[in-house]
Amino acid sequence: MFNTPSPPKPAASIPKAPPPGSVPQPKSDGLPHETVPDWNNIGLFTAGVAVGAVLGAVVALLVAPSSGDETRHSIARRVRNLRGSDDVWDELAEELELAAAEREKEAKEVSDLVSAGS
Repeated sequence: MFNTPSPPKPAASIPKAPPPGSVPQPKSDGLPHETVPDWNNIGLFTAGVAVGAVLGAVVALLVAPSSGDETRHSIARRVRNLRGSDDVWDELAEELELAAAEREKEAKEVSDLVSAGS
């Protein structure tokens, strides 16, 4: 009676592009292709991230504004804090010892200058 058009094809029958980072693999039975990860590109990306992280750490340590001894002390203190060390008194004692050593060094320099000037 009525000449109706055929229903549209379902979306599943439309061929899809392979996802990024994958390589289409042909199948021998005529079914649609299967995709597998491109391990060469994945390995290259991972190596680039690792090299970038190492180079960034090296550059950060080389251009740090403090001396090596101060930097090591700061790193050690941060690692202790990350481990959840609740022993604040030990950390305070270390800080006070460092400050006292610096003051003694300055006092000795001043006394040497005063005795040299007399």
